[in-house]
Amino acid sequence: MIPAVHHRESLADYLRYHLNLAPEVEASALDVERIARVAVLAVAHSEEYAATAHLVSLMGSLPVPSDEPRDFWFRLWQASGSAIFMPANIQGQVLRALRGDGLGLAFQLLNALTEMDRDQRVAAGLVIAEVLEEVDVSGFPPERIGEWWLSDVEATAWRILHADKKRVTVASQKEFEAGWRRS
Repeated sequence: MIPAVHHRESLADYLRYHLNLAPEVEASALDVERIARVAVLAVAHSEEYAATAHLVSLMGSLPVPSDEPRDFWFRLWQASGSAIFMPANIQGQVLRALRGDGLGLAFQLLNALTEMDRDQRVAAGLVIAEVLEEVDVSGFPPERIGEWWLSDVEATAWRILHADKKRVTVASQKEFEAGWRRS
């Protein structure tokens, strides 16, 4: 699952600073090595987007909501104790993440995971492991598969929240580097 591209800061300053490349340069004027450097810089510049894409992918590994009364999402809600896992409660945030803005989904999921006690987390992990084993992840204890998924969601949601707050610019990068050179 790949969400729509969503960037808060422009890549232009980074192109100029790191590659001495004006943003208006046509791609056809670049050799393969310079194109590769632009690609690497774009990846490094898109931490929040990459984490959002991963979070969407994790959500995509679970069944889509259904009209069945006791579907996967109902079982996950019951196991976790968190109504956040009900599709109606996260639908807007999932759709927003698909448009490239995963901040709301990350916040909601991180809240739900934080509020779970140990027993709820294990129970939710088992519900998740059950569906993951059906598709392609098997051969490991179900409680570990579910815990890995939950831990991955937790770390990915944290990356999105952290990337959203840190707002790195070329100026702040220069200041950071200068500070470390002085220390």
